[in-house]
Amino acid sequence: MLKYLLYAVYALIGISLGAWLFPELITLLPFEVPRMFNNILVYGLLGVILFYLLFGWTLKHAYNFLKKSEGYLLSRSLTEIVFATLGMVLGLVIAVLITLLINTLEIPLVGEIIPIVSAVIFGYLGFIIGLRKFSEVLDFFPKSKNEQKGTTFAQKKFVDTSVIIDGRIVDIAETGFLEGEIIIPQFVLDELQLIADATDPVKREKGQRGLDMLNKLQEKNQNISIEAVPYDKLDVDQQLIDIAKEQNGAILTTDYNLNKICQLHDITVLNVNELSNAIKTVVVQGDVFELFISKTGKEENQGVGYLEDGTMVVVENGEQLINQTVKIIVTSVLQTNSGRIVFAKREKK
Repeated sequence: MLKYLLYAVYALIGISLGAWLFPELITLLPFEVPRMFNNILVYGLLGVILFYLLFGWTLKHAYNFLKKSEGYLLSRSLTEIVFATLGMVLGLVIAVLITLLINTLEIPLVGEIIPIVSAVIFGYLGFIIGLRKFSEVLDFFPKSKNEQKGTTFAQKKFVDTSVIIDGRIVDIAETGFLEGEIIIPQFVLDELQLIADATDPVKREKGQRGLDMLNKLQEKNQNISIEAVPYDKLDVDQQLIDIAKEQNGAILTTDYNLNKICQLHDITVLNVNELSNAIKTVVVQGDVFELFISKTGKEENQGVGYLEDGTMVVVENGEQLINQTVKIIVTSVLQTNSGRIVFAKREKK
């Protein structure tokens, strides 16, 4: 449809060009043109042929540009598009006012160039400002009671490759705790594809798992979208930081280093590992529960078991209890850089 529309636009430009240009050219000829050729239909047809000969090669580029623009606009919310349009209209109004002012000066040539230049510049600036700053514009309007009680506009969330491969994001998204739009930038999808196509079997398995997790994520959440973002090189971390800063969004990741870099750039980070640590089962000294002892510990006569969230429990004198489920009592809890370790002993009957 878009291609046929472009053909029609080019044809209309060619007809207009022919109707304007050829009557002027005919007056310059040293001979009289036959009457059957000296009419507006012939001029229009010649104009279309001439225009396609000169500028037909631009059709492909114009089509690609419009398709990219279409993808860019479809990835935006309706609110963003409305504010961007209003910003562009305001920019064009400013351009008209500047043009009227310049025309009063009656400067040759300048009065013809300034309207076009100012319309392009101010129209573009208005569109970009409306698109990028619409959330700040909304702050000028009175807030409803619900908003005054603390309801805020949900940030866009950009997904990192690591969090897709990790897979826990699927369950988190299914619970409904993640509000707002969740975006997978195209460069993240491209990196995931590269990992899935790697010759290293470990990397290839991770990449294929990531693609499977991404399919599940899209199936279970309607707010997931893939955003076509132009990029020069596949530096995913830097691209994520740039797009999050540009669109005032947050980054979903499990990457420790990316987490730290985002903090330096004052970007909101939603780290799945930190979330997992925050919701781990809380056990304190004196708690009694049943535990399956699965293996021996590092020290002599120790047994080791694990809570449902993966927290390691070291049981004193538990070596002889391996492969048994016994009641234990917590004696102490140690917090380390890698997580918590619970120390316990068998409860006396």
